[in-house]
Amino acid sequence: MVKSRKFYVLLSAIIALTLIVAGCGGNNKDKGSAQSSAPASSGEASSPGASPSASGGIDTSKEVKLVAYLLGEAPAGMNAVVEQLNQKLKADINATMEFRYIGWGDLSSKYPLVLAAGEDVDLIYSANWAFYNQEAAKGAFREITQDDLKTYMPKHFEATSEVAWQEAQIGGKVFMVPTSTPDQKVPVTLIRGDLRKKYSLPEITKFKDIEPYLEAIKQNEKGMIPINADSQYDFAKAFYNLEWETGRATLDTVLITNGWSGMHTEWDDPEGKVYSQFDPYILDSQKATAKVVKSWYDKGYINKNAISNKVRSKDAFEQGKSGVAFGNTTDIQGTLAKAAENGWEVEIIPNLSSKGTYPQDPYINNGMSIAAGSKNAERAMMALDLIMEDPSYNNLVYFGIEGVNYVVKDGKIALPDGVTAESNTYPPDAAGFWFTNKSQHLPLASWSEQYIAHKQSLKGILVPYVYNAFSVDTANIKSELATMSTVGTQYQLPIQGGIVKDVDSAYATLEEKAKKAGLDTIMTEAKAQTDAYLSSQK
Repeated sequence: MVKSRKFYVLLSAIIALTLIVAGCGGNNKDKGSAQSSAPASSGEASSPGASPSASGGIDTSKEVKLVAYLLGEAPAGMNAVVEQLNQKLKADINATMEFRYIGWGDLSSKYPLVLAAGEDVDLIYSANWAFYNQEAAKGAFREITQDDLKTYMPKHFEATSEVAWQEAQIGGKVFMVPTSTPDQKVPVTLIRGDLRKKYSLPEITKFKDIEPYLEAIKQNEKGMIPINADSQYDFAKAFYNLEWETGRATLDTVLITNGWSGMHTEWDDPEGKVYSQFDPYILDSQKATAKVVKSWYDKGYINKNAISNKVRSKDAFEQGKSGVAFGNTTDIQGTLAKAAENGWEVEIIPNLSSKGTYPQDPYINNGMSIAAGSKNAERAMMALDLIMEDPSYNNLVYFGIEGVNYVVKDGKIALPDGVTAESNTYPPDAAGFWFTNKSQHLPLASWSEQYIAHKQSLKGILVPYVYNAFSVDTANIKSELATMSTVGTQYQLPIQGGIVKDVDSAYATLEEKAKKAGLDTIMTEAKAQTDAYLSSQK
């Protein structure tokens, strides 16, 4: 184990976002039942801001400025898009918006601080994988009631399934506006098919068969690292991709990805059995996986600066500096387009379980929450209603400015003449508006037959996950989970990154630290709550 202080400081920033999906379809399935299943009104007085008038309209005579936080990094063309967006919002609801970003490398440290600092913030991206449960439990988000939705978000209320509101409930209350169209996506690994063929390697359809390709890149492609991973999104991808295919395809039952609880559920198990991290059924499989990843790290297949690197493998891949790119069905569109412009042949390897499955995204995989301290909560909901469900707003924030960033040709989204995927200042899906209604989006003209076939294949891959609508009440285990998260960062992530000296002894240390942190207490609470949840579903 590396023992330098610098190592642990850097490592503490890492959160293994294994199901990113960095971030985002399904339509309203039952509009009538959605109205009966949306969150009930709390009867509390509305906060200051826009208010219903006596005529049943909404008073927007006072101009307001809304501050919203998104994840990732603003595209170069963001200012121009926001300028047009604000012209539309000013005309429709007398509001403007300012967008600020929390970078992937700062996510775990900055996200809670934005809300805890009490700074001027109205809206913030939230999801089951991005602090929704944790921050809602702290009281950081405003409750969103059925009356709120009917009054200020009628378009979204009409478009959204009752299931979405059920998934968003925490303690019977809703603190998120979830997407009306959950993504149809799976994690994927991209490789350079032209290089695979150049070195006479067989076709690779599973991640577990990728090592000969990594070796060929290492030996022959100077200036290219086989896996050039970043500290946030990519760090544990190799571990989990291997683990899912060759061992146990599990999710963290309690925390999903933000932190580590030590509780595991296999997504292929309809019974939802909960295992401890150190149950031999889980541990033996993870040890075998960790030893493979360690061998890759030792052989130089994984960059040595992964614990501090903030450049995603996907970006390095586009620059010709990484032999693989980790992403998902949605966020690889731009990468495929840029590769095609470079004359590269790219191959897609879906990262699935040994049964060839991946869990369907819940509605709460993408959403927006209103900060508890927002002074303009109602106007924020009105803005969200337009951005999420009005096609002109939706296309603007997702694709950019028509004629500048995109045009519509033959029923497809295409690039304007003279604009390339590389020069486009506002690529699709790049600005963090993953929560909009994607059923309104036209297909992209750049989609290759390969990519279309990949999207079509998802119908046979995505499966229901028994705990999609389950949220653990963490009230009784807050301190244990906080300590476990620290233990995971210090002792588990180095294992998953392949940077420990001995895998068996590292896992022994991890188990010792986890038990001291309260693993058994978490297990007891998780078992009781999951049993109760499963009983309620029968």
